Amino acid sequence: MKLDAKDFKRLQWSIAFLVLMALVGGGSLWSALMLQKNGEKNIKQATAARLEVQGKLARARDEEQELRDKIGRYQALKDRGFIGEEKRLDWVEIIARIKAARRLSKLEYEFAPQRLADSGILPGGASAGGYEIVSSQMKLRLNLLHEGELLDFLTELRNAVQAMVQVRSCVIDPITDRAVRGNNAQLKADCTLEWITLREGK
Repeated sequence: MKLDAKDFKRLQWSIAFLVLMALVGGGSLWSALMLQKNGEKNIKQATAARLEVQGKLARARDEEQELRDKIGRYQALKDRGFIGEEKRLDWVEIIARIKAARRLSKLEYEFAPQRLADSGILPGGASAGGYEIVSSQMKLRLNLLHEGELLDFLTELRNAVQAMVQVRSCVIDPITDRAVRGNNAQLKADCTLEWITLREGK
């Protein structure tokens, strides 16, 4: 079938409509692709924002838990009397009570003046936020029936006093002089203790 000029003239509007529809279809397809691309971009941005918020929330929860733990430890120290001025008079009374209860034949001690904790006690130093970690060194000498008496004495002391008692050194030797023994004590101990507390920084 042959088409002449009259046929093309009759078909020109149909061809124009077809071209127009093709352009409209192409534009719609391009718009749909752009909308999809923008939608995927928005989804990625929303996902990234959600993950960032979740990360911040998780960090905030961790920080809250860490703060609760620190407050709990601070409250425990405060309840035990580790924070504030030294209570040496109470310490002296507690030592006397333990000595009498345990019937220790000889118990002598001497406290040195209070000082800031040194690196030998705390590697991190004496600073603790708004507080200073301070220590009073004690030289302790006592006669014992056996080593267990020293361990029991130190355990009871730590549980009774309002300070952290740290043993720096302890030397235990047998008592060779029978006249010195008294109450059948077999050993003598020479110890150095640190009595650690916290006070408000100056």
